[in-house]
Amino acid sequence: MKYLLRDDSAGFRQMEGEPLDKQGQPLRPWALTPDGRAVYAEWKQQGFGLQGIFELAFGRMQGKTPLSAYDKQASQLRRREFETELAKDAANHSECFRPGIDLVTQGLIAYIEDRKINRKDFNAVDEAGKVVKTRCYNDTGSGRLGTASVGASLKNADALRIALETLNGNDIPKILGIQVALATVLTRTLGFDGTRGDVYKDTANKVAPSQGYLYTWFDPKNSVNDGQLRGRQKAPGGATATSAPGLTNPGVVTTGDGAEERKRGIDEWNRVEGSGFVKGIDMRNLVFGAGRSGTTGELLKTYRTFGAIDDGEMFKMYLLAIVVYLVSGGHHTCHEIFSVANLLVGSNGPRAGRDAASVSTLVRGAYVPGKYIKHLPDAYLSTGHFQALKEKYYDIAMLGHLHGTFV
Repeated sequence: MKYLLRDDSAGFRQMEGEPLDKQGQPLRPWALTPDGRAVYAEWKQQGFGLQGIFELAFGRMQGKTPLSAYDKQASQLRRREFETELAKDAANHSECFRPGIDLVTQGLIAYIEDRKINRKDFNAVDEAGKVVKTRCYNDTGSGRLGTASVGASLKNADALRIALETLNGNDIPKILGIQVALATVLTRTLGFDGTRGDVYKDTANKVAPSQGYLYTWFDPKNSVNDGQLRGRQKAPGGATATSAPGLTNPGVVTTGDGAEERKRGIDEWNRVEGSGFVKGIDMRNLVFGAGRSGTTGELLKTYRTFGAIDDGEMFKMYLLAIVVYLVSGGHHTCHEIFSVANLLVGSNGPRAGRDAASVSTLVRGAYVPGKYIKHLPDAYLSTGHFQALKEKYYDIAMLGHLHGTFV
C-alpha cells in the first residue's frame, strides 16, 4: 500500500508500505489533503495548539496544497465514511459472507419441516406465514417485504412461500429480517426441535435484549433505564423515512431515487449524555449511531440457534452480513454491533469459560473498540477491494481509537 508522510520541506511525500515508524509502531494522522487523503507524522512532532497551527500552515505553503487539520471532528467524519463504505463494499461481494447466511437458512427450513411433522397441534406453514405477515410487512421498516396492507392481503401459505423465495435471493436486509422473525417469534408457538432450545436459551441469556441477564446492557421492562444502559433516547419528533444511505449525513431526507425509504436509527435516536455507553465512545473518540444494538443480539441468537455455535470464520461472515444490514441502513455503527457480538466470542463464547481463560486468550480474542479486523472474516479481509479500502482509511480501519486522543 501507499501513504502520505509529513515532510517539513515539501509538506508531505508519498511512501510505500504501511504508516509505521522504524520500530513498527503506527504513525498518527496529522492532516488531510483536499481529496481526503490522510497525511501521517510521528507522534513526537507537534500537532496541536498555536505551534501546530503554524506548522500546518507551513506545510500548506511548502507543499502548495491546502491541508486541513486532522482533528476530532475529521476523525469522526472519516469513521462514519469508512463504515458506510465498508458496508457498501461488502454488500457488493456477498461471497464473503453468504455461506453464513445460507447456513442459517438451511437450519430454519429444516426446523419448519420438522415442525410440520412433530407439532400436529399446529399448522406449521400457517403459523410461519402469520409471523412473516406480522413482522416482515410494514410501511417504514428496513428490509420489509412490502407494506402492511400488502401483507394483510396475503394468505399465510403465500406469505411463507414469498419469504422462502426471498431467502434464496440477494437482498440482505430482507433475508436477515425473515430469519430473525422466524427464529424469535415462530419458536414461541412451535417450540424447538432437538437441542436448539438449549442453544437459544444460552445465547439469549448473553445478548438478547428481552431475555438476557448475564450482562445488564438492556432493560426491556423499563424504557428509561434501558435508554440509560444503551446510551440513547428518542429524538424529539421522531424520524422521517429516507433513502439516504449509511451513517453519514444524519437527518438528511432523500426520496424518489428508487432506493428503500426507511427510518434510520441515527435519525430516530439521540445520545444520553452521561450514560456509561456514551462516556465509553467519547473516551475513544468513536461515533454514536443508535446506542447498543439489540437487533445484533437477536440476529446472533438466530445464527447460533439455526447455524452454528462456533465463533470462527462462519460466525464472522454472519456478523459481516449484520454490518451490511444495520450500517447500510443507517441503524447502528460497527462498535454498537461488535461490542454486542463480543459477548459471544473468545473467553465469553463457546470455546472457554471466563474463569478458565488465560490472559493470552483474553488478549487474542479481545475486541479493541474502534478496530475492525478481529470481527471481520478472512474471506473479506484477504480481498483486494478491502485492501483498497484499508489504504484509503488506514487511520480508521487499523489504528482503532489510538489516534483519537486530541489534546
